[in-house]
Amino acid sequence: MIIGIDASRFNLSGGTGVEHYSVKIIQGLIDYFKHQKNHTLVLYSPKKLTLYKTGTVKHRIIPFPRLWTKIRLSIEMLFHKPDVLFVPSHVLPHFSPKKSIITIHDVAFMHLKKEYSRFQYWYLKKTTKYAVKKTSAIIVPSFATQQDLIKFFKCPSNKIVVIPHGCDFKIKKLSTEKDSEILSKMGLAKNDNFFLFIGRLENKKNIGRIISAFLAFHETFPNWKLILAGKRGQGFGDIFKKALKSEAFKYILMPGYITENEKHVLLKYCNAFIFPSLYEGFGFPILEAYTYHKPVITSHEASIPEVAGNGAIYVDAKNSASIKEGMEKLIKNPKLKEETTAMQNTILSKFTWDKAIKKTIDILIQ
Repeated sequence: MIIGIDASRFNLSGGTGVEHYSVKIIQGLIDYFKHQKNHTLVLYSPKKLTLYKTGTVKHRIIPFPRLWTKIRLSIEMLFHKPDVLFVPSHVLPHFSPKKSIITIHDVAFMHLKKEYSRFQYWYLKKTTKYAVKKTSAIIVPSFATQQDLIKFFKCPSNKIVVIPHGCDFKIKKLSTEKDSEILSKMGLAKNDNFFLFIGRLENKKNIGRIISAFLAFHETFPNWKLILAGKRGQGFGDIFKKALKSEAFKYILMPGYITENEKHVLLKYCNAFIFPSLYEGFGFPILEAYTYHKPVITSHEASIPEVAGNGAIYVDAKNSASIKEGMEKLIKNPKLKEETTAMQNTILSKFTWDKAIKKTIDILIQ
């Protein structure tokens, strides 16, 4: 059997959740199929990839500037179809094998339409509708995404397979000097009290309400800081201008994109991780914070409760006063912090890449 893989989102830096998933799943498939004699794995990509190659793991490099999956991979499928095609990143090519499997990570655009451009919304809706109609199976990381596909796209439930992502994030030990250097670069010291957010700074991540909640919190607890780490996204300009008017804004630090080492140091020293997102298809940052046994303030939206379980403090994502109350609970109720963090190891054990890879292989070769 020839199994084709859309490897266009394979990125060793794992910059986004989709890229991180693509890396882990594709690496797992390579490790499995390189020892198989009855199956051949073909990875399609617009650029050269550094991957392990054997007689059963092959590369097909087909360059194209834009809309690679929809146009260039479609042409490849028209003339050279594999027996099975797996697309780990949402968009299915027009010409694909009868057995085509796709991963749809979320349908946030259906919940937060105004946070997408007209083209983005049209394109995501159109490609999702097409994938629901043409694929033989759809992998989703959560039951929330499964229900969204049924609700918004009338997808048959027997076509959807829920396979949660894994989490192999581990505590990283850096030298004390390195810790201090990184914290200083961020405008922090080891004894500073601060909340940490990691992710794109955009409306979808509820950055505006996080800032509003912190500014209100800061009136009572003036020695605390808020770190918003990540690239700037949709709506950031308006959020920034609004928050800039406050005198306490100088306690909100935005270092921009952070490296893996910087992420580990910030997680190590933060007092709590704050992630009251308006929508998540999964929620890798929550599990990363759990690895460091940090109290997490999050929301009930979409898949978040499936991932966070009873290891977090929940707030109303659409109410900045509720987010502020969540911050205050950490200080006023130390027992709550102990109770939630005590559950985090059990929750982390449920999310492994070995399980996700095995279930994906079963779908591909069944």
